[in-house]
Amino acid sequence: MVTRITNTMLTNTLLSNLNMNLGRMDKLQNQLSSGRKFGHISDDPSALIYGQAARNKLARLSHFQDTVETAQSWLTQAEAGVMELNKVVGAVYEELVSAGSVKTVEDKKNLAAVVGQLLDHYVDTLNTAYGDRFVFGGYNTPGDFADGRGSDGIKPFFFDKDTSVLYFNGLDISQFDRMTPAQFEQALIDDPIFAQLMNDVVKFDVGPAIEMPVTMGGIEIVFYTTVDDNNQPIVRNTFNVLLDVYNGINADKPEPGVSTDELTKMIKTVQDAQNHLLTKTAEIGGRQRRLELLEARYSQDNLNYEKMRSDAEDAEMAEVIMFLKMAETVYQAALSAGARVIQPTLMDFLR
Repeated sequence: MVTRITNTMLTNTLLSNLNMNLGRMDKLQNQLSSGRKFGHISDDPSALIYGQAARNKLARLSHFQDTVETAQSWLTQAEAGVMELNKVVGAVYEELVSAGSVKTVEDKKNLAAVVGQLLDHYVDTLNTAYGDRFVFGGYNTPGDFADGRGSDGIKPFFFDKDTSVLYFNGLDISQFDRMTPAQFEQALIDDPIFAQLMNDVVKFDVGPAIEMPVTMGGIEIVFYTTVDDNNQPIVRNTFNVLLDVYNGINADKPEPGVSTDELTKMIKTVQDAQNHLLTKTAEIGGRQRRLELLEARYSQDNLNYEKMRSDAEDAEMAEVIMFLKMAETVYQAALSAGARVIQPTLMDFLR
């Protein structure tokens, strides 16, 4: 059976084909102008899910990269503070060595005056701040001590010159000087405030389930383990050690100062304080190195996830242009063929 093809059928078929070609060209033009493979979820649901997963990963990476950058700034400030404390202790060590060869009372008083200024600078350095927090004061902020100690009432460390006591957040930490390691550990158990101060450090989440301290506790900085005159381990407060040096050079005795042998004994204790601070500096350096490794890994991960997102979402421009040119050629051919088909009329046929 032969089906009769009418002029209307030819016209409808032509219009349908032209509309299909226009739809293809519209999709390619959207890809070319937007740079994306799809404009609607229905165009490619699986690619959209793949691309969104990559975007979520990139957003988390961006957060951790910013956190690592901030953590590096904190550690740089902490390192500068510890190195400054080490310089102070080193300067006191030099004055202590000099005091052993000084004979006159006036010269010893001059050395004591220098050590006194270094003591004040040691306390000032312990109150080193970064932004609105103290590097060795944990989460303390300048507004925490409006009713606290001192003339300014805002710093966690305060030296009371009348009683020769160093306070940290209102706690007399001079009382823990010259303890044995066992007594020191017991003090941490018996005094919850002391234990809290020992572990009060600023921590950042620098990765998934990776928490890193970016500061050091003041107790951790000030106290260290050395040996006493009987070669037994003993916990010393660095500030009290420096204070002993000051008093040893400038003691109010019939002849100011202590004997040269007593001053010589202090040298080992001061050297151990320097070694303690050098150890803390190395620890901060290790954290900085770890952050550098994390930063490099995040940069590589960022490139990988960006490629994954691009593969899922971004259109291949050269390919799109090629297909668009092909679609334009097909559309022009369809228009030309259709014009020849629908152009003849009944009068043209009878003629």
